[in-house]
Parts: sequence; C-alpha cells; structure tokens
Amino acid sequence: MTPYYEQDGITIYHGDCREVLPGIKADLVLTDVPYGVVNRESGGLRVLNKGIADDPTVCSQEIAPLLAASDATTQYVFCGTEQVSVLRGGYVSLGFTTRLGIWEKSDPSPMNGEYLWLSSVECCVFARRAGAVFTERCASPVWRGPTDRSGWGHPTPKPRWLFDRLVLASSLVDGCVLDPFMGSGTTLVAAKNLGRRAIGIEIEERYCEMAARRLDQGVLDLGAA
Repeated sequence: MTPYYEQDGITIYHGDCREVLPGIKADLVLTDVPYGVVNRESGGLRVLNKGIADDPTVCSQEIAPLLAASDATTQYVFCGTEQVSVLRGGYVSLGFTTRLGIWEKSDPSPMNGEYLWLSSVECCVFARRAGAVFTERCASPVWRGPTDRSGWGHPTPKPRWLFDRLVLASSLVDGCVLDPFMGSGTTLVAAKNLGRRAIGIEIEERYCEMAARRLDQGVLDLGAA
C-alpha cells in the first residue's frame, strides 16, 4: 500500500488496519482502540454524540491477535471498561504478561457532578513479553495528569505527556512505534519527538490529514488526540 504520508521515519497509511497490518513489524504498540458504543441517548444530562470518532471497525476479540502479529513485545491498548477482560484474556492466551493501566484525569469534566461520581479515569491494557524494554522501576500503572486542550479537533483525545511517558518507558531510541488506530496522531508525534520511528494507520482520511499537519508542525506540537 502506498503511504499517505512518509517523512523523517514516520509513515501514515490511510485504510482499515485489518488490511494494512499484515507484514508490518514494530517494537511497541501504543493505541486507543474503537470503544464500540460511543454515541447514545443522553437522557438530557449531557451531549454524548462524539461523531464517528469511535465507530467500531474491529471487534474486541480480534484486537489482541491482530496487534500481536506485529511482533511488538510491548503493547498499550487504551479501551473501554467493557473491553478490558476480553483484551487481557486475549493477550494472556498469546503468552503476554498483563497489567491494567489507568489514566486518572487531574482535570475531569464536572459534567453531571451533582448526580454522579465524575468520569475521571480511562483504562489501558498493558501487555508485555519476556525481555521487552521497560525503563520504569517499581512504578504504579496509574498515570495522573491533565486532559488535552490543544483544540486539534479529535473528540476522544489522549494527552501528549502521557504518550511521551509510555514511549520512553517501553521503547529505545530508533525503535519503531505502531498505532493502528491513529486518530490525529499523538502516538506518532510523541515517537518523532523522542527519536523513534513510527507507523500509523487510520481509516478516516480527515484524521490522516490532521496527523500529517501535526507532524509537519514539529516540536511546537504540545497536544493530543
């Protein structure tokens, strides 16, 4: 497949990851997979329509074997709470050791706070094979910090500070980082700025274009998505 973007060790493919991934190899997978049910009735409390950002393209049972085929010895998969058990079970069956990671938002939205506990955490399945790179010693997989305020326009962003930390924790300089559900390219921007190569795959062309613009902006980018 012809890359949508290719520059400075960073490659973007526009397409369905199930079709693009075969044959692609990487050292680290860092991704935020489709959560499935995202748009739903609000009940009048808040707007829950996030457009097409997380429309399902791959079912949860497919994800672990699909990503494991990349040979990446470490994989971080941000996901919905309903997906955690399926993803962890899939990785364990493939010989990975797993942990549940949590991004605790230090500035969660106060929406519905008078009715409910705030929605202030997101889940991440961490999966690692023996011998994989890991540079943090005796650290808890609870990563506390702010949400993204960059305004890049993706409705379900992840912050750069978080992806920077995970890239540094689980890859070496000039290693290859893979994000098969790329969104607007936070994984690729983090990898580039930290001296890693990266491959991103995204089914929505508008996000491929957004990621390409972010990458061309270079070190000025402080955002997420």
